[in-house]
Amino acid sequence: MRYGVAAVWALLLAVIVIFSVQNRASVDVSFLHWTMSMPTVFLILGTYVLGMLSGWGLVELIKKLF
Repeated sequence: MRYGVAAVWALLLAVIVIFSVQNRASVDVSFLHWTMSMPTVFLILGTYVLGMLSGWGLVELIKKLF
């Protein structure tokens, strides 16, 4: 069982590394008058983290209301 879990984690890590290497190109992000250039992988991961945090906050809000 431990080898299976370790294999899944190793595969997931390999996929993340391959994804990161393939998405090194810079993109421009604009918000109001603020512009920033960043690698695509950071934009995707940042969006994912912000989505996780907002989803977690919404779940906590619903728990408090009901």
